[in-house]
Amino acid sequence: RHHDVPDLRRTAGTEDPLAKMEALDKYFKMTERGTTLGTEIRAGITTFLTLCYILAVNSRLLGDSGGPCECSEALKDVPGCAFFDPEYDQCLEEFRRQLVTVTAVSAGTACVLMGGFANLPFALAPGMGLNAYFTYDVVGVRGSGNIPWKTALAAVFIEGIVFFVLTITGLRVLIAKLIPKCLKLSMTGGIGMFLAHLGLQTAEGIGLVVSDVATGLTLGGCPPKTRRYAAYLYSEEIANYPGDFFPITADTYTCDPPNPGDPDERMLSPTTWLGICTVFIIGVMLKNKVKGAIIMGVLMASIISWFKGNSGVSYFRDEVYPLGGGGGLGGGEYRWEYFKKVAKVEGMDMTAGKLSFDWDGGNLALALFTFLYVDSLDTMGTLFAMARFAGLMKDNGDFDGSTRAFMVDSFTTSFGALLGTSPVTTYIESAPGIEEGGRTGLVAITVGILFYLCCFFAPIFASIPPWATGPALIVVGAMMMRPLVEIDWYDYGQAIPAFITVIIMPLTYSIAYGIIGGLMSFLAINGLDFIVQAIMGKKPWESEDFRRFVASLQGKDLPPSESPPSPPTAEDVDAKTRDISFTPPAETFKPEGVAPEAATPAPQRQSQFMYSTMPDTGFPMGHPGGMPGMMPPGMGMMPPGMGMMPPGAMGGMPSQGMYPQQW
Repeated sequence: RHHDVPDLRRTAGTEDPLAKMEALDKYFKMTERGTTLGTEIRAGITTFLTLCYILAVNSRLLGDSGGPCECSEALKDVPGCAFFDPEYDQCLEEFRRQLVTVTAVSAGTACVLMGGFANLPFALAPGMGLNAYFTYDVVGVRGSGNIPWKTALAAVFIEGIVFFVLTITGLRVLIAKLIPKCLKLSMTGGIGMFLAHLGLQTAEGIGLVVSDVATGLTLGGCPPKTRRYAAYLYSEEIANYPGDFFPITADTYTCDPPNPGDPDERMLSPTTWLGICTVFIIGVMLKNKVKGAIIMGVLMASIISWFKGNSGVSYFRDEVYPLGGGGGLGGGEYRWEYFKKVAKVEGMDMTAGKLSFDWDGGNLALALFTFLYVDSLDTMGTLFAMARFAGLMKDNGDFDGSTRAFMVDSFTTSFGALLGTSPVTTYIESAPGIEEGGRTGLVAITVGILFYLCCFFAPIFASIPPWATGPALIVVGAMMMRPLVEIDWYDYGQAIPAFITVIIMPLTYSIAYGIIGGLMSFLAINGLDFIVQAIMGKKPWESEDFRRFVASLQGKDLPPSESPPSPPTAEDVDAKTRDISFTPPAETFKPEGVAPEAATPAPQRQSQFMYSTMPDTGFPMGHPGGMPGMMPPGMGMMPPGMGMMPPGAMGGMPSQGMYPQQW
């Protein structure tokens, strides 16, 4: 325009919308990363739909800790009063409702900071696994553990500060290198098993697995009227309460018939079958890549359970879910009166600012170390996996905003502790939003805004029954099995410690015991082997096994062999055939009915193979020669001299036991 014509927009005191968009684009690098504002918002909604199940699941898991609740004056001196005091139950229900707001505010703040400060499309929320460790290991069910709830929150607060210092000083990477890689991978799988175990039980799940006097655990699924609870004996101190026994927790019961000859009613509970069907439906939706499959499954089961009639799955009937209650109302009616409010903002007066720095020696130190160790490794693995998936990784193995991302993660952990929740961490559920095209911090900001909006609907999220959230725990546990495929299961120095880590966590209800067991077994097996080899004069420090041992301690991939691998012997082939239907390699592969000239030629051996894991599916993704290619489920990469299998001619090639240096 002519230079004498004034800019009416500026003289009117308004700003150019185009200039605003240019500034937004420049800050968030949308053009540079090949995305648009609409794509970022859509990706943020996708991520939120995948992750918002945490509002119901986290409040229910952390609610089991009991929080600040205490027994009534009449029963406070009775051992175990928290398990049968009606006033305690009413306090626990209020505490669980406030945790919905705590979860929404902590997750929303963390997401906004990740998007605005680090400019990354990663969503954060109170971590699954860490919340279970906080409740069942540190504080204990209804405060039955060794560390008080307020002191445990202080440990989480300190852990966030320590993690922040380690991040800005660069010590975070050095500490991570000291942990064997096989244990890093198996720890995620063990936590997944733990979560699935919770989802299979009754208090937080579908009631498929119950207690047993002889075996500890057995098949359940029986209706409430046939459950036989473990309980305290009747005593004079609780004579004012009717009945001869009082249940301890929702999980401590058996489905055994009360008398010989009585019918066995296992697997007759409608809520158990609703939970099982929900798992199947979520699985089908995930298989077909439906966005928000988990929350859709949770909402489906919840809506079915919200009908107040004589339904066998109604969450508002004492005959279906007898726990809870208060204000002169039974558990079902009490929950119904709250649910009818629909929209209500719950406060945080029971949870916010309740830290206590009253240290209790070794127990709190162990909790602090475990929080720091698990949170740092989980955050590191998730951030780098998501950055790789989003195409943000640089040649040096880092990505833009990595330090800021770790700073946000550690800061919001301490912030969450101030509000009253377990450590906040980055979520693998960021992958669906990235797959939708999200590449900038606008994705995380969108997720944060949606979390804030959820604060107004606490009655809805607080009324989601355990048999609706249990399927989410089972499915998330299954997803956390993905890293186990990267463990060398043919190297017993890695396989046995990894297996011990995975199996101890769910069977002992302790993440810490699993980590300790894995570390001790790793050092014992590999250390003793080193000593034996040295005594025999084999110089183990020069061997391939020692190189692998050092690389594992440093958290690196196994180094390539100096010499090409020897061909498999007949014994090896026979063993693999028995175990995993191994097909011996051949120079060419010719399916039936194909002419000899149509046989697939053997591929050339690649000079380099980069190995990673697809965050959204967990299946290996190969980059032979620098060209990415997705491996289909159930199909391993071909060894040298092996032709690619055509459709329909899969020969059972395993992905286990094959490693990049052998290809």
